[in-house]
Amino acid sequence: MVDEHGRMFAGEILKLIDIVAGVASRRHAETGVVTISLDRFILVQEVKVGDVLHLSAAVNRAWTSSMETGVRVMRENARTGSQQYCCHAYLTFVALARSPEGHSGPPASIRLPGRKVERPIIRPKVKKVLPATLIEKKRYLLAGHRRELRLAAGKKLNGGMKAFRTEVLTMSSSVHSEITMSPGGGYHSKVISDMEKELIADALSENDPSVVHSVDPLGEEVVSLAPGLYDGLGSPAPAIPLSEIKEVLNQRRRGRRNTWTEPGSSMDTDLARSTTSWMLEPGSPSKRIGRRIDIPTSISEHSMLFADSPVVPLRFIPIEDTYASTLHIVMPQHANSSGVLFGGQLMEWMEKTALLSAQRLKREDCSWTTAGMDGLEFREAVAIGDVLTFRAVVTKTWRSSIEVYVSSHADIPGSETPSSSSRFTNECFISLVALSQITATALPLNTELVLPHDSPAEIVAVAADLRKAERLNMKDLLVTLYANTDS
Repeated sequence: MVDEHGRMFAGEILKLIDIVAGVASRRHAETGVVTISLDRFILVQEVKVGDVLHLSAAVNRAWTSSMETGVRVMRENARTGSQQYCCHAYLTFVALARSPEGHSGPPASIRLPGRKVERPIIRPKVKKVLPATLIEKKRYLLAGHRRELRLAAGKKLNGGMKAFRTEVLTMSSSVHSEITMSPGGGYHSKVISDMEKELIADALSENDPSVVHSVDPLGEEVVSLAPGLYDGLGSPAPAIPLSEIKEVLNQRRRGRRNTWTEPGSSMDTDLARSTTSWMLEPGSPSKRIGRRIDIPTSISEHSMLFADSPVVPLRFIPIEDTYASTLHIVMPQHANSSGVLFGGQLMEWMEKTALLSAQRLKREDCSWTTAGMDGLEFREAVAIGDVLTFRAVVTKTWRSSIEVYVSSHADIPGSETPSSSSRFTNECFISLVALSQITATALPLNTELVLPHDSPAEIVAVAADLRKAERLNMKDLLVTLYANTDS
């Protein structure tokens, strides 16, 4: 539940928030409910081992079959008894129609892949919220505004994120493919295969005579090394499509570390100060001009100096090198009484994937803590037995914080129906802060992402500054409104 420094993971807090909000919503609806969205979540105060959490929830407003429930979290110092405002969250729940007697599994009113809908789904109507006090009226009014913002943001997100989502899926297959164990050797075979590609790319770029060009039975041009190199190994020289070798060379041009370099080695450190970089356009630190310049290899000659931190060299990391993925099977303990995955459990898995992506920045002297999570919409229900794959990449780096994009796709193992194909379920942006492992203060990253030119990733990165500004404004607003009141 906590990291190595005793800080509670934000995902664990979100699990508690989801449960408390679900109880309040179920009482109001007088039937089963499921989470369908979470508004932007900002963690104002970190929670540490020994703290006592106080969570209070209330249904702010109800519509036909959905309702918004707000949760306020306070942390109490167990020794002094003093309380501090921690965070606030707004979740939307939808009421479920009761299942027929003897029916097992998720209710029929939940849309699941492969389930045939014989008649229109009838949603149960929930009773209206009648505000009486000034605080209740304020909650009621603001809930309506938040609903309008959610609907508008959902339309905007659907139109602008599809291309970037596809780009992340491409990264998963071409850069950091999920490791699959096979009778032929599993992970180690994958490493050997990558090294063979690197070796052929080296030989091809140096016009080595050992490179052999040929055409496979399907008519695709392939390249391999001279057969004599593999004598005595019991296997023929691998023939690799020329297109894959060209992709390796393109990734090198974008600054990606090659397979021969072990992370953390002296060679990898030299590459971090490498011989090339990108000119930064004045007034826009995240946008690069195509012309390249030399970077001095000496730290003292090229570094970014902060008054409260040691001299650290500026590093450039390709966005695809920050890719991380995790896989989870939805078990009964992860689901509610309707057999549907808890929204809080999904949020926890997304945060853990984002933390893995942050570690790809290779800063061993820092620890990461979650500062907030942007609005999360549950597009499809996920049931017991589904397999969820989470994919994450860093989309923006600042002085001591980063933004990570996380998406999730669900699969039904063993199904031969069309619905067995992977289906998109969720996506969100998570903001993380780098902290010193010694002083627990913000640590300068001095890291720039290398983005493909005119790519969806570049568009997402440009909008990251606006998202950060909105998060900071919301944090100030929450502290002003809720830190010393009962709202």
